Amino acid sequence: MPAPTKTPTPPTRRWLRRTLFTVVVTAAVLTALFFWRVRAPLPVTAGTVAVDALRANVEIIRDGDGVPHIRANDEADALFGLGYVHAQERLWQMEFQRRVAQGRLSEVVGPRGLPADRLLRTIGLMRAARAAWPKLDGRSRALIEAYVAGINAFLADHHGGGLPVEFALMRTSPDPWTGVDVVAWQKTMALQLSANWRDELLRLQVAARVGDEGAGLLMPAYTPGGPVILPPDAVLRSQPLGTGVPAAVPPPRVPDGAAGDLAALAAIVDTLDVAPPLEGGSNNWVVSGSRSITGKPLLANDPHLAGQSPAVWYLAHVSGGALDVIGATLPGVPGVMIGRNQRIAWGITALLGDVQDLFIEKVNTRDQAEYDGTLEPIRIVQETIKVRGGPDVPLRVRMTRHGPIVTDVLEHSQSTLALRWTGLDPEDATAECFMRVNLAGTWPEFTEALRRMHVPLLNFVYADVDGNIGYYGPGAFPVRAAGDGTRPVPGWTGEFEWRGYLHESEWPSAYNPARGYVATANNKVAPDSFPFMLGSSWEAPYRAGRIVEMIERTSKLSVEDMQRMQRDVQSAQVKVVLPFLLKARPLDTPGRDAMDVLRDWDGTLDGTSAQAALYEAWYAATVRGLFEDDLGEDLAAGFTARRSLAAKAVDNLIQSGDTAWCDDVRTAEPETCETLLGRTLQRALADMSALQGTSNLAKWRWDRVNAARFPHRPLDAVPLLSRVFSRVVPRGGDAFTVTPVMPLDEDVFVASYRQIIDLAGADSSRFVIPMGQSGHIWSDRYANLLDTWNKAEYIPMRFTRLAVDDAAAATLVLRPR
Repeated sequence: MPAPTKTPTPPTRRWLRRTLFTVVVTAAVLTALFFWRVRAPLPVTAGTVAVDALRANVEIIRDGDGVPHIRANDEADALFGLGYVHAQERLWQMEFQRRVAQGRLSEVVGPRGLPADRLLRTIGLMRAARAAWPKLDGRSRALIEAYVAGINAFLADHHGGGLPVEFALMRTSPDPWTGVDVVAWQKTMALQLSANWRDELLRLQVAARVGDEGAGLLMPAYTPGGPVILPPDAVLRSQPLGTGVPAAVPPPRVPDGAAGDLAALAAIVDTLDVAPPLEGGSNNWVVSGSRSITGKPLLANDPHLAGQSPAVWYLAHVSGGALDVIGATLPGVPGVMIGRNQRIAWGITALLGDVQDLFIEKVNTRDQAEYDGTLEPIRIVQETIKVRGGPDVPLRVRMTRHGPIVTDVLEHSQSTLALRWTGLDPEDATAECFMRVNLAGTWPEFTEALRRMHVPLLNFVYADVDGNIGYYGPGAFPVRAAGDGTRPVPGWTGEFEWRGYLHESEWPSAYNPARGYVATANNKVAPDSFPFMLGSSWEAPYRAGRIVEMIERTSKLSVEDMQRMQRDVQSAQVKVVLPFLLKARPLDTPGRDAMDVLRDWDGTLDGTSAQAALYEAWYAATVRGLFEDDLGEDLAAGFTARRSLAAKAVDNLIQSGDTAWCDDVRTAEPETCETLLGRTLQRALADMSALQGTSNLAKWRWDRVNAARFPHRPLDAVPLLSRVFSRVVPRGGDAFTVTPVMPLDEDVFVASYRQIIDLAGADSSRFVIPMGQSGHIWSDRYANLLDTWNKAEYIPMRFTRLAVDDAAAATLVLRPR
């Protein structure tokens, strides 16, 4: 029987098979190349690497949590090692931060970076950094240069595929680092924590709608009865060394046409989506041995900054010579910003002092500004902004005696506002202060280290192994000849000039207070009896009040108690606001049922809580209902987005019993607060039902609509890449709980770092950051700490040589080439 004939494969099918094979192979190759490209820049953590600019070997031991413990013979080599490690793990973050400070974002992100670049170049962070750099003492410049040399040693041996994948995606490469870059980023952080000029802009807009008295009611400095930082036994000078509180003057008249400029300028500041937001908050507290179970001080700190990927901070232990310090470092800056050494520990929060003023200038077409009856030349700086995918953009920066004219960033400005800010002073030695703190061993050495602190203004809490605790608020506090710094003032009269700064002996301070603790949460620093004006816009008092409550209800605190405090989500605001809300006259049965749900609620904003979701929706609707008719929808949206401002206004209205704001001025019939609250409850139920996907309150969860966001800058703007590089974590809490979730525009402020330091033992402390230690997306340490952070858990702060060696996972040795 003849063999069967084989049917030939049709040409089309053969072509399809070959094509499919080619596609599969190509996809496999591309996938392999992608994995190789992403993994290629992962840092070398073991072995020996020869580098330039090093005097002796530096040992970098990474423990099992990825924390590097850098050991060197002297301070300079130790900081060289820190610079090298920062570049290994966080180079893209450092590059992006540097571009923010330089106003060079448009070179990598295109035209959408122009608003940020125009504003930041006009303010002139790099100009200020260049001016401040030679004023630093020689020892500090040498240590900064050693740190920079470590960064550059890494850059010298890593190019192209050896760089983080973001450099390839953004088609750029890093320039060598300089000491000026370090100072510029410190000034950028200071700008983030100096928000008074934004308050001035907002206050003028509010006053234009509701008058000066109304603006005072809606934007109070603080709330009556809120806790202050300085203990009752702190020394308050009765005879000021400076000029004290400035004379009160009538509110200045703002030029016609300025209202539109103010709104436009505020909008630019509020929408810097490619740059870190200009805001900040934090908690810290310290208790003495008399209040701890160990008999030694306990110190806690959690700075609140906008979430980002990778994390703001990098955990590190740096030792060499007299230096032996561990805690939170800032990539791009040498030394430990928050942490401990062998003898002392410290933590920081934003003090929120008023270090900025806007001056209304009278200028002519010949680039002259009027001042005290004479004409002064305006300094002109020509800048060129390079834009990816577009032509270069020229920028003409004008500066008066008060500072840069920030309204020049607007295309058709009708007013001329110059920014006076302490961060633009050439005499700014802040960059050297933290390195000095790292070496301090006693309270006198600590305060001496901060003697040249300029900006930002920070609340420092302190503890040492001898059992002492303290508080210090150092920095450049302006002394004004007149005015209170709450609104723009005439710059041509000379009446509102700064006379100088408070002397260091006049700074707020407390040492070993009798009550045995100090707590700060961006709240008011000093009582009204304090003889100097420090600020005019403190955060709402609820975080501070809750911290004080938890400290005072426990006679002896443990590390575990401090940990519970840092995870606390019970809101002190609810105690003030909920009784007011429950005065509502509900419009229907669902409203009555909702009120019953809240009557016995204790204000815990747990993520699983339906009451929390209901309360937050009702509170938000009530804030809008109180102020939207008076301010208008546009301004009300900006006002209510500043949650602390709105909260202080609501608190003051509740305490004062002022019911006028409950009436809707847009309607003929007057409304009572009970009527308003009934309507806002109905609106809240509708809004939250839509967000939750159900009107059944029992099925609501607060963390379904409340989350911490960690966007990657700038890749979060690309939806596909955002899923890879950014992270979102459902959370409990809100802007006023000790563990916060503070939405602001497109960002969410969270605890960017947590530490609990026990001075009873060198290895008994703990710390944590969100995300992870690495900035490399393919590293197993990119986001490995996020769950730990979200649960308010910690990793050990290993400090002794024995503890570090026992936990060593990899050791890298840098040796001189």
